[in-house]
Amino acid sequence: MSNKDIPGMNDKPAARGVSQSRSSFKLNELKPWGIAVYVAAGMREADATTVIDNQLWSDLRGVDTHGFQRVSWYVNWFKDGSTDPKARMQIVKETPAAVVGDGNHGLGQLVVTRFMEHLIEVAKSSGIVTGVIRNSNDWGCGANYPYHAAMAGFICYGATTSIPTLAPFGSRRRLFGNNPIVWTFPRRNAPPIVLDMAMTPVALGKVMRARSEGKEIPTEWGFLSSEGKPTVDPDEALKGIIPAIGGYKGIGLAASSNILAGILSGSAHTGDVSIGHRGQFFQLMDPGLFRDREAYFDDIEDMVLQIRAAGEEDALPGQQIYLPGEIEQQAMDVRRSEGAVSYPGSLVQALRNVGDKVGVPFDCTPLA
Repeated sequence: MSNKDIPGMNDKPAARGVSQSRSSFKLNELKPWGIAVYVAAGMREADATTVIDNQLWSDLRGVDTHGFQRVSWYVNWFKDGSTDPKARMQIVKETPAAVVGDGNHGLGQLVVTRFMEHLIEVAKSSGIVTGVIRNSNDWGCGANYPYHAAMAGFICYGATTSIPTLAPFGSRRRLFGNNPIVWTFPRRNAPPIVLDMAMTPVALGKVMRARSEGKEIPTEWGFLSSEGKPTVDPDEALKGIIPAIGGYKGIGLAASSNILAGILSGSAHTGDVSIGHRGQFFQLMDPGLFRDREAYFDDIEDMVLQIRAAGEEDALPGQQIYLPGEIEQQAMDVRRSEGAVSYPGSLVQALRNVGDKVGVPFDCTPLA
């Protein structure tokens, strides 16, 4: 697997004179522009709307390495034929408790959204369902799909394969993707508890962002050169040895996701994962299958109260205690109320470039 196969690796460092200060844009301008770009690139309007809603959801949560930053990636994938802009998700096998889907090499945000919509409907009848989808793609912000399952009342676990960037512990050979995992847990009258984590100390999108902006990365991120030496150069870091959380433990988690989302789904796995050939795994569970639903909610809120008390009474100096996913939820609440999101100058320039490429100029007006 060469670096040219890693999405974002061909992004160029920021040109001289490109401001890296952030600019805010109204959602009601970004959304129609994004839809128009994907339609110009070959998507149906309804499908393009689904993808743009997914990407803006990511940007609203402050995960803006997984939202509009990827518009240019996907347009390039359409252009080189690795992704089909008109692909439809297909159900190839189904029982009351198991569903197998095929993404037919479509955009992940589209085919995985459709797959999750179907899984939720199945789970409403059976109470529990496991689903795998093959020939899928980059799913963007992975929390999106289990989040919606949790909003429908289900505990949900999700895993994905991705293009190989991680080596087995002690090796240089890249075999496993960053393979993020997601857990979501519904609450009675509050947003879900969300654990969304990749297998690296930080999302690789942040390293790619630093590369495109000509910035160094912190040494504490733990990236090594191909010679195994610590590096702050994002380009060298992406070409070198990418660390996994917890060393061999993180690699073990990546391998587990590779089995569930790749091998079990019948999709590409390990070193063969490529654009348009990824797999995903989901399991949805109704808490009411295992115990009284209201008692489940009572205990979830009791846990939340205990966490809150620990943060108020026993927090370390300068520390604030959050529930998993709470920082992102707070960002989303604020940005939704403002109706706007902000992007760094390098991303704004990338949006201008892709707009020019497909004949849809980026004419969104920066807010003062």
